[in-house]
Amino acid sequence: MTPRLLFLAFTALASAQEAAAPAAPAPQKVDFETLMPGAVPDEFMSTDQEAKFVIAADGEKNKVLELQGQPIVDGGMLVGKAVKGPATITARIKATGKRRVQPRFGVGLYGISGPRIRVVPVTKTVEIVKNTDKEEVVATAPYTWTSGTWIKIEMTVKAAASGGGSTIEARVWDDGKPRPEKATVTWENPAAAAQGRASVWGTPYSEQAIWFDDIEIKTP
Repeated sequence: MTPRLLFLAFTALASAQEAAAPAAPAPQKVDFETLMPGAVPDEFMSTDQEAKFVIAADGEKNKVLELQGQPIVDGGMLVGKAVKGPATITARIKATGKRRVQPRFGVGLYGISGPRIRVVPVTKTVEIVKNTDKEEVVATAPYTWTSGTWIKIEMTVKAAASGGGSTIEARVWDDGKPRPEKATVTWENPAAAAQGRASVWGTPYSEQAIWFDDIEIKTP
């Protein structure tokens, strides 16, 4: 076979292999536009019976998932379909403080017992929480939050470069501004990426509602 024929055969094989490779799954997009204000549909699952989640209206058209200001409990809501392995969750969140009392809020992956990213305004930090039987904060970074504004929180879990574990990255930025290239805080987890549903979390210490919207879950 001539060099030209060999080149053409190699190109055809590479093209066939590329065409046969499975496409990346489409992101799961969870918003609340089509829902009526009131009870949360059964497809979502609250992690605490005392937490009061409802669908609320933000203006004339937009709907949001609302964690009401009372009772003051650490409330979580599982959203989307379960993912396995490396994944990313991004959500818009709006919360409000009251005088010196501030809420805390964030997102998570892999169900109730999975890791979370949490904004803690009272300490002006972003935390990575390893949520075992006893909550453990494993990494923190400075972050100054502005009460009553929409922000975006992103949590990414990917395979560790060294193998055998995973890297957890958090990014937090003001809604409407570019996503930062550099992670806000990072943690090298000795455990591999797990499996389960994504989640959003809040603790309304200020007794003001916390809003969640435009949740997106992606897998590589």
